[in-house]
Amino acid sequence: MIVPFVTKAAVQSAAALPQSPAAFIAAIPRGGAAAAAAAFDMGLAKTRLEGLAYGTVTALITSAALNLFKYADGENSKLMANDRFNNIIKITLGILLASCVALGIYTTAIFTIIGIYSKTALGMGQTTDFITFFNSCEKFRHYGFRSFVACLASFSISWVCALLLTYEEETRWWIALPAILVGVMGFLHYKELFALASTLIYSSSCDM
Repeated sequence: MIVPFVTKAAVQSAAALPQSPAAFIAAIPRGGAAAAAAAFDMGLAKTRLEGLAYGTVTALITSAALNLFKYADGENSKLMANDRFNNIIKITLGILLASCVALGIYTTAIFTIIGIYSKTALGMGQTTDFITFFNSCEKFRHYGFRSFVACLASFSISWVCALLLTYEEETRWWIALPAILVGVMGFLHYKELFALASTLIYSSSCDM
């Protein structure tokens, strides 16, 4: 049996390579781009890009928010005298829906553009350019993620407002109660998930 010759330096170099996509990309600014490109893993890069699915989810939320505009226009948008509560709900709903759609457009555009240019670079075999571009877009990914969370929150509250405007008297509160409870519980769970991800996944790369 022939035993391949492996130098000590080669073993140390292999051991020094990052073992995860986040660690690999995070190590680029601190190391050389040429060395990173030499150890580039196309599968890991594609998996990392698939993780930027915020734009797809936000597009669906934006579409649903547009359907809720029927509760904020026409007769429903008119402020009525001696109906202060409904007037406040209508104004709140209009502001939330406008914010939700604007945030949704921003989030979808940001992650779509990053995905298009990243895949273009990979398709052309420009791995070094992809690494440089992806790292340079870190702040935009942060803004996009925060926009995604804000879009989700504004839609959740908008849905409750729409329910309150659809029904009257005490019935509206019984109808909206499940949405309120699930929304509050969801917020607490989202917060815990974000904390776990920040601690366990993004602590080394500080990347969303």
